[in-house]
Amino acid sequence: MIAITSKAVSPRVRWLAAGLTGTVLAGVTGCGDDKPAVAPSSSPSAASSSPSPTVDAENAEAEAAALTAYQNYVRSYVAASNKGDYNAKLDRFVADPALLTVRQDLLIKFQQGLVTTGEPVSAPAVSKVDTTRRPFTAEIEDCFDTSGWDVVSKKTGKSARTKGQATRYVVIAQAELFGDGQWRIREVSAQRERSC
Repeated sequence: MIAITSKAVSPRVRWLAAGLTGTVLAGVTGCGDDKPAVAPSSSPSAASSSPSPTVDAENAEAEAAALTAYQNYVRSYVAASNKGDYNAKLDRFVADPALLTVRQDLLIKFQQGLVTTGEPVSAPAVSKVDTTRRPFTAEIEDCFDTSGWDVVSKKTGKSARTKGQATRYVVIAQAELFGDGQWRIREVSAQRERSC
C-alpha cells in the first residue's frame, strides 16, 4: 500500500489517503486483444458434458472485453495520478463504487500536493466470468508491482511511500457489462497480504 505521510496532515487523513491509494492501485500492461472472439459456425453438435461452442465464444468475448476494460482503467488512472488530475474523465472504464474511490484518491493526493511517478507493472488475467445471466460479470486477478511507481511530493519530488510496505501483491477487480455495451470496473481490492 502506498501510504501518504506528511506532518502537516492529520493521521486520519494520511490513513484515508493511504487506504484509498492502495485500493485504487492496479497495473499497466501491454495491449489486450480488443477484437471480440469469433463465434464458431453453427453446426449440430453431439451431446456432451462440455460447454456449447456458443457459450465458449460468449465467455471468450466477455473475458477479452473485461480484460481490456481493466487495462484501460489502469492506464487512465495511472495517467491521471501521474499528472495530479483529479478531474480526469474515468467513467468510460470505471463505475461506482470504484469510480468514487478513484476520484477520492486523486483529490486527496491533489490536496496534499502529491503525484505519482513512473509506472506500475502487472500481469492481469480473468479468473472468473459469468455470462449465464445479465449483466455479465468477470473477475480479474492481477499481480501488481509498484516498485517502479511511487507517490511523491509535487513540490520537492521526495517519496511519500511508507518504508517496508509491500510493493508486489495481488489485486482483484470486478468488471461488469453495462447496458450501453461497455465493460467497466466496479470494484478493486488490493490484497497486500498475498504476494505474487
